[in-house]
Amino acid sequence: MADRFFDFWRVDVFTDTPLTGNPLAVFPRATGLRPADMTAIAREMNLSETTFVFPSTNPAAHYRNRIFTPGGEIPFAGHPSIGTAFVAALEGLVPHPDGSSVVYQELEIGVLPLELICEGGQVTKVVMTQGEPVLGAKLKNVEPLAKALQVRSRDIGPKGLVPQVAATGIASLQVPFRSLDVVKKLDPDRRALQKVLSKFGEKIVCYAFALEAEAPGAHVHARAFVPDLDIEDPATGSAAGACGAYLAANGKLPAPTFVIEQGMEIHHASRIEVIVEMEGRAPKVVRVGGQVVPLIRGSLRLPGAPGGESST
Repeated sequence: MADRFFDFWRVDVFTDTPLTGNPLAVFPRATGLRPADMTAIAREMNLSETTFVFPSTNPAAHYRNRIFTPGGEIPFAGHPSIGTAFVAALEGLVPHPDGSSVVYQELEIGVLPLELICEGGQVTKVVMTQGEPVLGAKLKNVEPLAKALQVRSRDIGPKGLVPQVAATGIASLQVPFRSLDVVKKLDPDRRALQKVLSKFGEKIVCYAFALEAEAPGAHVHARAFVPDLDIEDPATGSAAGACGAYLAANGKLPAPTFVIEQGMEIHHASRIEVIVEMEGRAPKVVRVGGQVVPLIRGSLRLPGAPGGESST
């Protein structure tokens, strides 16, 4: 059978500068790829996530987005959702008139809306409404976590804040620190951190942050450690949204719309905009947004094989 070719984009998410932000590979027309193919392609791309766009199985959505890490499919992640919406507009798969418009993306966790902000026919920002904010277990004994992060226990938790699991789609452990300097110098013991996080679930992100920042206009400086994958993530939309929910629930929200800087320590500076709508004293709706820069356009060649996308 003839070889098959699948076009893809490599984009940088949560930045306006090429070669910074969080890289993502997007295959905008993936019909014919099987789950095993997508996992193998994600391994070959060697990025934290690679996405594959299919026709939606839900009439409420414009398209279906399947997100794969080198280890397999995941139900949701922030920067892959935002980057995929950008590429969908770039490829003409969704309408994107100047001004503000909404597209609906089908994910494993359900259909989520994304707002496209466009000017001169170009998408200048993508804003995603995340899942319902959920606040989980608090970590009252921080000693094991402090040892895993190789800091003093007293460095963790400004007054009124303790580490806590939070989610707006995917759970993360939110770890507040007293100073920016401590966050910048973090050098975790991967195995020890993995052991601490395993009590809260699989592949939990440790989202370490301080309520101060370096870049003008930023409010929070964050770092995301994923010991199960042995990586530090340069920009984590799901954990950033959870951070907004966590700060709002604890009365520490810097502003209804605030900016998290992330990835600076690994030379992939990112800016994540977080918008929190409150209902009384509780976070009701969390949105996360940012800019996307297209970097590489290419085509992947695979040997001819029986097609047919499968959801299994």
